[in-house]
Amino acid sequence: MRVLAFLLAAALAAPTAALELLPTTLQLPVAGGRTELWLHNSGPDAWQGQVQVLAWDQQLDAEQLQPSDRILASPTRLELAPGGRQRIWLLPRDPGPVVSEQAYRIILVPARKDLPRYSLPLFQGLAAPQARIQLRARLEAGSSQQMLRLSNPGTLHGRLHDLRFTSADGKRSLLQPDLAGYILAGRERRWALPARGDGYAGGRFQARLQDGREVELDTADPPIAVSAASGL
Repeated sequence: MRVLAFLLAAALAAPTAALELLPTTLQLPVAGGRTELWLHNSGPDAWQGQVQVLAWDQQLDAEQLQPSDRILASPTRLELAPGGRQRIWLLPRDPGPVVSEQAYRIILVPARKDLPRYSLPLFQGLAAPQARIQLRARLEAGSSQQMLRLSNPGTLHGRLHDLRFTSADGKRSLLQPDLAGYILAGRERRWALPARGDGYAGGRFQARLQDGREVELDTADPPIAVSAASGL
């Protein structure tokens, strides 16, 4: 009976305000222009909060976020009634063209401390038709386990889904379902790999990129490259 009462109290105390966001990846054009983010409060309670814009960078094993005034948001303070909708405009402070793709994170910070924050990527700079996502992969030994290290020497970010490994005998293993992570343009990231008896020798890694292509992450010298779809 005590367990039932505890579970009931926990359910009643759970956050009841939730936002639906569309789109989940935001894109600004190379020069000028703006994009929009739509919010829908699907919960029974009002949602209040504010919008923060953070410049996004990466190190090998860490994400770096810093406040930025290069992207303007309107409005920045939000109050959504239950079932309410709100559009947020996002636009660059400087409408001039960017030399390379710029990455940001749009953070929705709730006024209530018991509610989750929402974080969405925003990229400035649409890919030219001939532009291609380029990734290079290699295995390296970590202190306690092997790592998959990916570098992105190109000018566009890569977004990896469903990272998996196919062994030398053809058996496939899903290492990271759904979104495995982002690799920003000109940056490197690495992922810790589950231990395997074969040490990942003789096999190959695959993933799906944002344009929907299934690609092989060759751990030899040749880079992989796939066409980038606009609007992602």
